[in-house]
Amino acid sequence: MIHLDPDQVSAARQGDRAALASVVKSLQGPVLRLALRMLAHPADAEDATQEILIQIITHLGTVRDDRAAGGWAMKVATRHLVGMRKRSRVEAMRMSFKDFADDLEHGLVDAEGDQADSAITAIAIEEIKVGCTLAMLTCLSRSLRIAYVLGDIFEMSDSEAADALEISATAYRQRLSRARKEVTRFVKSYCGVVSQSAACRCEKRLTAAQASGRITLGAPAFALSAPATDIRDLRRQIRTLEEGRRAAALMRSNTDFPTNVGDLIMAAIK
Repeated sequence: MIHLDPDQVSAARQGDRAALASVVKSLQGPVLRLALRMLAHPADAEDATQEILIQIITHLGTVRDDRAAGGWAMKVATRHLVGMRKRSRVEAMRMSFKDFADDLEHGLVDAEGDQADSAITAIAIEEIKVGCTLAMLTCLSRSLRIAYVLGDIFEMSDSEAADALEISATAYRQRLSRARKEVTRFVKSYCGVVSQSAACRCEKRLTAAQASGRITLGAPAFALSAPATDIRDLRRQIRTLEEGRRAAALMRSNTDFPTNVGDLIMAAIK
């Protein structure tokens, strides 16, 4: 998932600032995307990304094989995100899948008039989907969550994911299987994107999300400029898949999240 140019890594280790900037730029996107799936809150994910990048920069000189730097960086990132003591603001809510289901069953309202088709509303609905899928993952323990993220969202092989987590492939497969079963069971029962029979629809959550302050029209928390795809099209696409593949497809439908945290770190380095 993290790919670094070995020549740039080698030059960065020898003090080439431009090469280091290139390495950091290559790292910032993948690390943020991983942090968001683990922490489910943009600001907390940005903070964790900064902490991880600083660790990588600080210890880059210890890498023995420049060609393996990407895998080493992934280990640094996963170790930090699984082992960090502070909970994110979403994790601190300590939601179980039952708690999350109870929340989804309240406040479902159809959007009114032209609002349902406006560009601003479309972005807000995308943000609801993003926030929901991220928060859903926090119902898993961190060890199960990281296994699911690496395997079903980022589609790493069992051996790659096990290496990143520094566990055996057997242990990794067991964690992934448990996480996959829990997520699949939940979305099948409650997510209208995945299941025709489920009551919840992202667009029906709009009124409740605004009232609770979870979203603000025109000011998306995830810095979205446009939906990855129309929610109705996404619903149709996902439902054409085999049932067992729908949950992962939903999770992978989230956009790549922009960040400039690497630039901020480089600006702070003298």
